[in-house]
This record gives sequence, C-alpha cells and structure tokens, in this order.
Amino acid sequence: MSFLAQLRQKNPEANQGLTVCYRFEAVQFDSLSLSLGLAELRQGQLVEAGKNYVIQREHLQHPPPFIAQSDLTILKQLVEADPLWHQTDEGYLPLTCYEPLLTEILATGRCFIRLSDGSWQKLVCGENISVQLNWILKSDGHYQLSWQQVSPCETAMMLLSVDRSLTAAIAYSESSNRLHLTSHPYRPEAIKLLNHICQKIPAAEVEKFLADHQSQWDKLALPLPTLLPITECPAEISPVLLFQSVKNQQLSPTREEQVSLAFRYEGDNFCQWIGYDADDYALDYWNGKNVRRFRRNREQEDKYLKQLSNTMSALENIRPGVWKTDTSEVWRHLLTEAREALINAGFQFLVEKGFKHHYVIANDWQVMARESGASHFELELLLGVEQDTLNLFALLDQLQEFNRHQSILTLSDGRMLLLPAEQVNGIMDELGDLLGQQSGTLQLPKNQLNRLESFDQQLPEKTQWKSGLEYLDLAKSLYQTPRLLEKIQKGVNATLRPYQWLGICWFQHLKRHGVSGLLADDMGLGKTLQTLVHLNLEQQQNQLTKPALIVAPTSLLHNWRAEIKKFTPNLSHMVIHGAKRHQQWKKIKDFDVLITSYQLVVKDLERWLQQDFSWIVLDEAQQIKNPRTQISQALKQLQSDNRLCLSGTPVENHLGELWSVLEFLMPGCLGSQKEFKHYYRKPIEKDADQKRMAQLQQRIAPFMLRRTKEQVATDLPAKTEIYQHIQLNDDQQFFYEQQKEFGQSEIEQQLEETTHGGQKQILLLTALLKLRQVCCDPALVGEPEISSSKREHCIDMLEELVAEGRAILVFSQFTSMLDLLGEDLDKLNIDYLKLTGQSQNRQKIVEAFQRGEAPVFLISLKAGGVGLNLTRADTVIHYDPWWNLAAEQQATDRAHRIGQDKPVFVYKLITENTIEEKIAQLQKYKAQISQHINHQAQLSGEQFALKLEDLMSLWKQEIKTT
Repeated sequence: MSFLAQLRQKNPEANQGLTVCYRFEAVQFDSLSLSLGLAELRQGQLVEAGKNYVIQREHLQHPPPFIAQSDLTILKQLVEADPLWHQTDEGYLPLTCYEPLLTEILATGRCFIRLSDGSWQKLVCGENISVQLNWILKSDGHYQLSWQQVSPCETAMMLLSVDRSLTAAIAYSESSNRLHLTSHPYRPEAIKLLNHICQKIPAAEVEKFLADHQSQWDKLALPLPTLLPITECPAEISPVLLFQSVKNQQLSPTREEQVSLAFRYEGDNFCQWIGYDADDYALDYWNGKNVRRFRRNREQEDKYLKQLSNTMSALENIRPGVWKTDTSEVWRHLLTEAREALINAGFQFLVEKGFKHHYVIANDWQVMARESGASHFELELLLGVEQDTLNLFALLDQLQEFNRHQSILTLSDGRMLLLPAEQVNGIMDELGDLLGQQSGTLQLPKNQLNRLESFDQQLPEKTQWKSGLEYLDLAKSLYQTPRLLEKIQKGVNATLRPYQWLGICWFQHLKRHGVSGLLADDMGLGKTLQTLVHLNLEQQQNQLTKPALIVAPTSLLHNWRAEIKKFTPNLSHMVIHGAKRHQQWKKIKDFDVLITSYQLVVKDLERWLQQDFSWIVLDEAQQIKNPRTQISQALKQLQSDNRLCLSGTPVENHLGELWSVLEFLMPGCLGSQKEFKHYYRKPIEKDADQKRMAQLQQRIAPFMLRRTKEQVATDLPAKTEIYQHIQLNDDQQFFYEQQKEFGQSEIEQQLEETTHGGQKQILLLTALLKLRQVCCDPALVGEPEISSSKREHCIDMLEELVAEGRAILVFSQFTSMLDLLGEDLDKLNIDYLKLTGQSQNRQKIVEAFQRGEAPVFLISLKAGGVGLNLTRADTVIHYDPWWNLAAEQQATDRAHRIGQDKPVFVYKLITENTIEEKIAQLQKYKAQISQHINHQAQLSGEQFALKLEDLMSLWKQEIKTT
C-alpha cells in the first residue's frame, strides 16, 4: 500500500491540506532539475519541502483529492513525453515540450526553487529573453561553452540548461524570483551538433579544436574559442584530502560518503586544484591576461598517495586516490585522531557541505568573564573549531543531554563536534545547575565567584583566559590558607592557641574577599573567643565604625557578656533584653557590640531595621535552620557590612539546614532552595551520590571553617573546662524568687532558735538544696508544670554532641534529675545508660558503655565518683555544681585518666543569678587554695567540705540578691 493510501486509511482528512508542489533546483552542469512533492502551503509559501510524490498510474486514472485538474494535465504530459517519469519523483523537463510544461507549472502558483541557503522561494513566469552561446575562459584554464544574455538587463540572470545538454536554456532572476523562457539564433542542426562534442576543453587543446571544427562551426554561425599563448611556470604542490557526499547516480536520491586525494598547485598569483585520478598531465590557469601552465608532479603525487596507505586501510579503495566507507567510527578516526599526523605530514583537509560524517574537534579553548550588573558576572567558553569560534554555552540544550560515551555535539551546519568527555562532564558537574539559562552566556552571582576555581580545573591545560583573569585569581585566593596576621594583643586578655588565631585570620580573609562565613568548630574550641578577638581587632583597626550585633539564644546572653568582660574588656557592649530594653535604644550607636536574642529580633524587627551594623553574628546559627520561620525571615532583612555564623552542628537533620544558614550569609550563593534541593539534597540524601557531595563540599569550602577536637588536639590541654551560664525561664525565675522569700523568714527564725552548729548547718543545707533543685528543674520539688531552662539547655547540648559522635558522661547529685533527662532522651530516640546507687551489675553497665552501646551515660555523682574507668568518653557534663570541687574533679577523672587518647571537654552548667553562681565562685576560691594543699587531702575531700561559715556566707549572698 502506498504512503498516500496509508495516510488516507489512517486519517481520511489528513491529506486535505496537502497539495502537489513543483520544486526546481540547480544541479551539476548548471542544469535545472524538477522534483515533485506533497506539502502544506502557508499563505501560498512552501515552508518545508514536504514528502516526495512519486507519479503513480492509478492516480492518473483516478486522481486523489490533492491532484487538481491542472496537476493531472502536467503529470500526464511528463509521463507521455518521457516514460522515465513514471514511478519517480525527480527528473528533467522533457525537451520536446518543456516550454508549454514550464508555463503550465508556473501557472499553478505552486512552483518553487531552492535557494543557496536551503530555503524555498516561490516562482512566477517572466518575459522571454534572447540568449546566445559564448566560450568563457575559466580561471582553471578551461574554455566553457555557455549560454549568455544577448543584451544583459539590469537584473542579473542565471542561465540554466533544461537538461544536461546545451539544447535549450532557462533563465532565472533571483531578485524577482522569475523563470524566463529563452530564444536563440541557432538552427536545429547547430544545436544538435553541440550535444555531440565536449563543451569544456582545456586551453592546450584549443588549437586542435579549431583545426577540427572551425570550418563547420563557421557555416553554422557557432562561436569558436580564441587561441591564446600559454606560458609554462613552476608550481609548489601540496596534498589535500577532499571529503564529499556523492550521489551514486545523477538522479538517484542515495548518496555515499567519499574521501579523495587531490593536490593544490600554487605558483605566482596562482592556485589550482586537481584530483589524483584526473587524466590531465598539466594544469592551466587564466589570470585575466594570459594562460599559465603548470606541469603535474606525478612522482610527488605518488609519494603522497603511498603515505596514505596505512591511514586508509580501513576504507574501501574504489579507484586510485578515492576511498569510501559506511562506518562512522572510521570517518571519526580519520578526521580527528589521524588528522594531526596527516597535517604534520603536509596534508590539508577540505570537507564539503553536506558530508554527513564531518567530525571536528576544538583546537583552541578560551574563557571570557566580565562584570554584568552590580551582583553578577557573565561567563563564556569559546572553542576554536576549524575557522570558526563557537560558544559552548550556546549549545545548552545539547549540553544538558550530553552523551557521556560518544562525546558529540551537533552544530547548526551539521558538523559533529567531538569534545573531551572528562572535561565537559566536569564542567557540567561544576556549572550544571546554572545551565537552565537560554543564552550563550552564564550569569553567575558574584558570591559564587569561588566556583571559577573548580571550573578552571576542568578545562584543558592550554585554555586561555582572554578576559576576567582577575576573577579567577580572586576565586583561587579564596581557597588559599588565610594570610597569618601579626597578633594584636592590645585589649585581649587571653592566650590564643594557634588554631584560634588562624580562625581570626580566616574572618579577616573573608572580609577582604567580600564574602561571609560559617565557623563550625566543635563545641568547646572557642568560637566565642575567636569572634570577640576578631571584633577587638576590627576595633583596633578603626573598622568598627558601626556596632556589631550578636544574636544568641536567650540562655547564652549572659555568657557573651561575661566573655567580653573577661577576654576583650575594651569592647563596649550592651545586652538588649528584658522588659525595659526599649529605654536603651537611643544609646545603641554608642556601643561596639550589641547582644540580643533571636526572639527579640522578631519582636523588635522594626527598630532593628532602622540600624546598620558592621557585623551580624549569629551564635548557635542552627536556630535559622528552617528558612520559613519568622526568625530566619527577620534576620535576612537586617542590614550589615559583614555576616558571620557560629554553629558546632550546622546540619542536624538535612542539608536544607546548611542552605538556610548560607542563604542568610550570602543570598544566592547556593542557588535557590528549589535548585539546591534538586541538584544537591536529593542526589546526596536519597541517592548517596558521593561525587555530588564532594562538589558541595568544594563549593562551601571557602565559606565554612570546621575544626574538630581531634584535628586540634595538639593545641589543646588534656582537659578543658567550660562554664556555661544559663538564664532561668520567666516562670522558673518567678518560682525561684518565691522559694527564696518563703525560706528567708523560716530559716532565720530556725537559726535563732538553735545554738547547735550541726543543726544550723543542716538547716542551711536544706534551704540551699531546695534552691538548687529549683535551678535544676522545679519538678524536683513537685512543680513539673514549671519549665526548666537548664534541662532544655542540657538536652540541646546532648542532641548536638551525639550528632557529632561524642561519648558523654552526665553527672548530677540528684538521681531524680537523671530520670527526667532519661525521659527526654527517650523522646529523642537517643540511647543512654544510667548508673546510680541503686543500680545492679555496676561493672556490666560500665563495660556496655565502653563497648559503645550508648552515646550517653547518666551517672549520679555519688555512684560515679570513684572506681570507674570510662575512657571512651570525651565529654563530661556536670549538670549541677557540687559543694566539693574535689568530688567533681574525681568524677571528671573517670574519663580523664590513663588510657584516654582524646581531649576531654568538661562542661559545667550554671544558672545565672542563682545560688549556683555562688557555689561556682566558692569552688574557684577553694581551687586556688588547693594548689597549696596536699594532693591526697584534696582527693579525700576532707579539707574541702563546706563549713558552716561557708554555707552561711552563701545564704547571705543569695538573700541579698532578692
């Protein structure tokens, strides 16, 4: 069944818009061929060539709807005049009736000619013109007999033979899109004679041609060539490989790909080509004045042919100097891998348009980067391909579907660009998230400048940066180790360890590059100290012209204030907190450092927006891990010259939390949240894509500094103690004050009623104990509905430490407090072990912890004070301060003892403005005295048991703070 029959059967209405079109095209020998097609016209124009239409006998008897009566007349004439038109769709107009046929075809309004650019132009009929034959001396030294206009008009005409002979001509005017019939003065016998002789003769044979034909041609009034003198000259020879797509037969639609050996002969103002298989023994050249002759160097040509024997061995040798193959891999090898060696041997390559295996490679790579607006820069990657320059990023649609095995991109002209897969895939990996843009350039935010460093690493070694090299240098410097600055000790009351000073230099490094950063050191490595010394350095260099804002959890506000007083007292500071905080607002510009809480930034946002800051520092920056919260949204609106985040655990649950922190630091540095999720989160979290994880680490490397305890262990003492001050929640503070008021009158009365020192001591201990329990958790005194800031803080710490892979000991004197912490850990699905005085199988519990069965070990101070070896632990938390410092130290030494191979960090949780602060101060005082006391006595605790006067002092101090 024919194509059209199938089309009608599938969809009877499908061919309603199809119509027969007549398509002319100039082919070899300057002749005009005709092809038939079925196409849909749009406003009378042929947009696409359509499907070829083959004349079928049944259509001539019973024409389908797309064949009009005028088409039927034309088709019948074609078949009757030339039987070769039956069952074909292409040929020449029959000479016997070409004039009426052409007139009828043009009259349909569906006659078109293919232009040089491949488009189709509608043709109309023009007036007749007069033509004559003339011999034209071509530049190759050959005389060509061709039709020419007798009186050339202003419009240039192309004269084309009706078929492959000189019998008749048709003129085509490209400017007016007209076909013209022609008339000439020659008798029929003269035209018949022309088709029996060669219509193109070399200059060397002109003399013989005149001797043979001059008399006869004069009688028929046919033109003769002019005999011109020939001058022989020397010429240089160079080989050329010519790649062509050649038709198997003149009118056959099938083509085969061939390569042939040709030679370029070049002399004084002369250049001529000839194929190896040509019979000519010499080459002639017409320079407009005379004919010059160059003898072929057959010996040298043979040598070049012999050089190709190995290279062409995979192709079929169809005749001397001509090869073919249907295997694309062979063409690919010849045009790319073998090309360089052949070029070095002197061969040139010439690929004609239409050769379908035209493989090319990029012989030159260039990068251009330039600023584009205030926040972006543009990036172009230019490839030198043969004589062209291509922008690789202009081929985005193909790059996104880049074939990692074939490594081929198809260019608009049909050439197939071979690219090094490793490098292009590397470029795609580095910049693939930006390739959604539909232009020849990539727009990169300036805060993604660092990506140029990894992009440059993927480029071929000889790639040149034509512009924007300063961007690359800046990107590379971001990855370099920060320049160590000279330490400025003025205003700093601390001896900084090397890694801490490096952190301060890193802050300065980021500032010089105009970017922000995240300090993600482990807990206890001094993030607060590094930040304060950095701000002190800014002050010393007169860079702190606007206040720096530190935003921290409420429980850490006192800690920041205390650390400033202790380490950088030169920094003027103010904590903005409490019900009367708005009274301080007019003074904020008078301070170097402002300290407030996350919640108060939201509540006071309108006020904060009225102030610009030199630095915004977020402590415990995981507070903004959810970008949709009010806190995150509010902080992003604040204005500052620089930003800094501090967090030991920037990623607690998923990578989106890291995106949120960096989005605050430098909006857009990791793309949009949607782009980040698609390009990083999903491949890493769901597919465990290690390569994508490495790329993400590379991208954030300049903006994130993280040191673990293991990395800096050589710079740390064996044991580091850290006091963490915690502010009571409002309801807890109110309850605490109530207990003080209730206890004051009762204790004073009881103390007056007794004179026994031991009884007084018990009374004071009981009163102080209740206050201590309220500090730990009001639930310990029967008030579970009242919140506990210390309990919340401790659980947050444990969650963070467990996420870091720490093994933690938690000591408390209150076993019921350990029970409460255990309940919280159960809710978080954190495994723990517990050891109290009531525990059975004490040794088995210890061994279980040492084996790593749980990351948290809850221990009562009394049960765990002596006799335990817990060297697996690297972190100790003292939930509540004990009267006896030695007892705490003994508990700490369960982890810090022989066999421990990790630094031990000891955290002491102290509630702010409570009895616990007084106990901690007393401990420090006792510790100073202990330096002069026998070590064994210290261990026994006898010298350090609290005396009555100590307890009385504590009570009085606490009552005075009411």
